[in-house]
Amino acid sequence: MSVRPLKYEHPTNTSGEPSPQKQAYLPPRKKVTIASLHALRQERTPITVLTAYDYPTARAASTHGIDVTLVGDSLAQVCLGYSSTTSLTLDEMLHHCRAVARGTTAPLLVADMPFGSFYAGKEDTVRAAVRMLQEGNVEAVKLEGGSEIAGRVQALTSIGIPVMAHVGLLPQRHTALSGYRVQGRTAQSGRSILHSALALEEAGAFSIVLEAIPSSLAAYITSRLKVPTIGIGAGPGCAGQVLVWDDVMGTWAGHKAKFVRRFGDVKSEVERGVKAYASAVRNGSFPQHEKEGYRMDDGEMEKLLEMEGDREWTWSPPELMSN
Repeated sequence: MSVRPLKYEHPTNTSGEPSPQKQAYLPPRKKVTIASLHALRQERTPITVLTAYDYPTARAASTHGIDVTLVGDSLAQVCLGYSSTTSLTLDEMLHHCRAVARGTTAPLLVADMPFGSFYAGKEDTVRAAVRMLQEGNVEAVKLEGGSEIAGRVQALTSIGIPVMAHVGLLPQRHTALSGYRVQGRTAQSGRSILHSALALEEAGAFSIVLEAIPSSLAAYITSRLKVPTIGIGAGPGCAGQVLVWDDVMGTWAGHKAKFVRRFGDVKSEVERGVKAYASAVRNGSFPQHEKEGYRMDDGEMEKLLEMEGDREWTWSPPELMSN
């Protein structure tokens, strides 16, 4: 089974391969770089970040103006059916990175380093990150953790691997944190997050995600940093925002976090489409013989039946049933 190939060519994607679609109705977007993200921060233009997990979601992010496409380890739950992000392997992440890279043109392409891939030491961290750039075709990696991983971040940035850091709520450590709880509610814990962010900036991180922390704390951290902050559940005081694709599109059936706003209702459209298809097949209205089928010359069909000794076989297309 297959779908028909796309008809046009598109500018080279982040994997270095021609992407097989031309967006004739849109002018080419300028490639987003780390420097352009810093320029957006300086201009106080909010940065848009959205997760993507495959070619279609990457194409949507590229086509509709997203600045940074993130191959989030949330794919463990929304794509692979795992109960948490900690089950995701590096090989599984690489598979999805390659698909997203094929659909990414203008956005900066970042991917999460999976749970455990950067814990054993600097050498293992570098080895895993190199695989993500070489095999996954991403442009930067994202690491969850505070000042305790600053050495690993520096090991990557010192050899030219761009790093987006992630502080506050750390989903990869949800068990140790007793669930997905808001972080930084006290002065001491808020100060700890601030100092982690400063240490990660010092280690060379080009941007820092702030997850599930009070808005005032996020705004203060943003004011103290020179690099852009990207908020998720951190209020409007960050330099940009990120959400998970399935939360944005309304396709995630699990818990809806307080900070999530659903900007689409794709779930309802999927339900409508699947039910309509199944109904059309069952009532015989799909496929229609002339409109959605192919013809064989009557003479050729007669020859086939004669070859097979089945000259008595006949077939009449079913009558179109009304809905």
